[in-house]
Amino acid sequence: MSILELRILPPLAIARLGSSPHPLDNYELELPEGGLDFRGIVPAKTLYVDAATGEIADARVPDVIRFRDGDHIRPVAPFLEVYARTSDDAFVPLTVELLQANGLASADVRWTVEVANIKAFRRTGDVGDKAIAKVGFSDHLVHTLDATASNFLPGKVLPLGTVRYIKPNTRFPEIRLRFTPAQGLVYGASDQRIEIDENGDQVKRDDEIVAGRVIYDGTNAQHKWLGWADSGDAATTNPGAIFAGFDDKGGNHVSWGYLDDECDGLVTVELTTKDNATLSAFARIGAGPPNFAPDGLPVRTVHDELMQALLGPAVLPADISQADAEDIVRRASETVRLMNTAVMNGNTVAGRTAVASMMPAQDSNDTHRLFAPVMASTIVDNRSVLALHQAVLTALRAGTAAWFVDVLRRPEEIGDLSDAGRRKMPALMRGADARYLTLTRRQIDTIAQVAAAAPFSAVPTGVAPRNLSARRAQLAYRGEGNPPMSHPISAISNCFPGLEFDFRNIWRRIFVGILLTEHNNFVVGIDDPKFEDLRGRRLLAIEGNAVMTQAMGPIIPGRGKQLLPVDGNSQAVAFMEWSNNIALIWDKQGQSVSCVFTEDESQGEVFYDPSNSALKTKVRQLEVRRIFEHAPASGTLEAPAVLTRQLAEPGELTQGLCSPWQNDYRECACYYWAASRPDYVNVVPTEDGASRGDMWLQKERTGDYVLDGRRDARLVTYDDLFKEWEKVLQFVIRGRDAAVAGKH
Repeated sequence: MSILELRILPPLAIARLGSSPHPLDNYELELPEGGLDFRGIVPAKTLYVDAATGEIADARVPDVIRFRDGDHIRPVAPFLEVYARTSDDAFVPLTVELLQANGLASADVRWTVEVANIKAFRRTGDVGDKAIAKVGFSDHLVHTLDATASNFLPGKVLPLGTVRYIKPNTRFPEIRLRFTPAQGLVYGASDQRIEIDENGDQVKRDDEIVAGRVIYDGTNAQHKWLGWADSGDAATTNPGAIFAGFDDKGGNHVSWGYLDDECDGLVTVELTTKDNATLSAFARIGAGPPNFAPDGLPVRTVHDELMQALLGPAVLPADISQADAEDIVRRASETVRLMNTAVMNGNTVAGRTAVASMMPAQDSNDTHRLFAPVMASTIVDNRSVLALHQAVLTALRAGTAAWFVDVLRRPEEIGDLSDAGRRKMPALMRGADARYLTLTRRQIDTIAQVAAAAPFSAVPTGVAPRNLSARRAQLAYRGEGNPPMSHPISAISNCFPGLEFDFRNIWRRIFVGILLTEHNNFVVGIDDPKFEDLRGRRLLAIEGNAVMTQAMGPIIPGRGKQLLPVDGNSQAVAFMEWSNNIALIWDKQGQSVSCVFTEDESQGEVFYDPSNSALKTKVRQLEVRRIFEHAPASGTLEAPAVLTRQLAEPGELTQGLCSPWQNDYRECACYYWAASRPDYVNVVPTEDGASRGDMWLQKERTGDYVLDGRRDARLVTYDDLFKEWEKVLQFVIRGRDAAVAGKH
């Protein structure tokens, strides 16, 4: 039984930062019976590694799940397993026995791990700001992922975690690797930082945040990260200026030069057979903050994106599932359950309006639409919105939910700021396009078909259903001993920019030869000289489909629709996110498609109207890059389900995130990420049928929700998060602060 191919599963694994020496134990999420109650956290078989030998010494089910040890959070340290396709067409774990049957030993397995943090580089464009760690090994020692960068001080590194080839033994003969992330620390470029005093003047103070962790050479005037301010041009990240710093008198946000220890990259395994054939496979890994509400899942996840990229926007008859449709509704409820929906709606609170980062305020900031709540103020309390989701679930189960499909927001409707358009579901949440969230086209089609209880379409020509099924199973694979937090189902993709990944970066190289910004259609780079004339242009349409729409709605609430232009966007362009745009050409991977670009460079947004004779354009044929790796052997039934190397280099899936990552917990106020970063906790009903509870970032739990305010002393500050995030951020289980979890 010869070994013909290798695979690493899962193809994308997520580690979660934490400083406890004890990794988080494994658990399962148990669905409640009947309705939309909280999922139960049920302890599951956990693999325990002997620190001295690197062997798995035990596998058992813990009594409870502990997310922290005192003030130290338990990291999620996922295992990656190696599988093999054999000459009898079996797809099996690679074990010592299988290696021996092929005249090999476990020492013949070679690993290479390369991870990077290039958040500073994404802003400055200076390659000296790329912090990259790369190690290769075949032993069972702990290998540190110490990233170096040419702009670091001599001898200084950015620790990005460790990796270890788990030593196989008789009880656990499988070949696997473990990735343990870093601690979630902040590193600096100076032992002092500039702050603004009470008179508005700049003063220098000792920086205790990074004391003992200054690694970047901020004294060199050629190094840009310390003191960096975004230019605001089309190539800037969106949102921009999401890094720690101060605001100068000129209105610029100036970087303190902070770095964090998030990362992403590749794990490669290699094996040379006795016939001198070299077999290899790779998987992707990333490290991000914990899910602080671990008994819930985001409404739109990285797994949803991967499934759409793999299987397309339409759900085939064999894939139609009542459970999948219900799961989307359940995840939506798990998100709004931890949101103060009355505040997010724009209700007047304590005589104040626009009191937090919310979509009504976003509408006013981005357009000339006057501020107005989305829904009637009397029907948006947290408990009322949860009751609505329960009604949707009941209707789905009863086969009477056809009406629900009509109130789902389509990707093309993200510019609809009419009263009715803003009320479509998911409501009150922002997506990767910086406008109202939509689900993936595949999620929408799942709900539509279940609601209609009708089949959809035949299998696309030339696609092998068994191959797709196998790859889908790889995406669903979690790995023995890995908790749900390690799987892409736990990672948000309605990212602006995101917590674990800025998944928009997947699409930057989707067209061979050019590099796009992650958040819109601006061409920022050229990989093939023959496309040099496209640099600085905007991609307007793909195969006749415009990649943008326009913001339309009333300036005065209740009035008729009109265009909503603003300074710098005279055509009211609203870019439609890449994921759902590319889904329209999902079946064109590996083929050339017709792309329309502006003829001239264009820093500003441009609306594509083919009937507009004044719009000067040019058409080019571009190849659509394949999203997933090809199988190395023809005819395989187990083609890899890993994103191609060409789509993203190490560090690029996290490069657009906040720097440091803790900044996002105060900067963005992303309450619509509630399953990962809660907002409204310890909620109880009130006598008037509404609710009351705490804001998650309150320092003291009082039962009275404290409105968001970056200078409110009652709330956790930026510095609190930079210094002691593990201490001040609480895990929330069943909607309440909790330290441990068992079966509920």
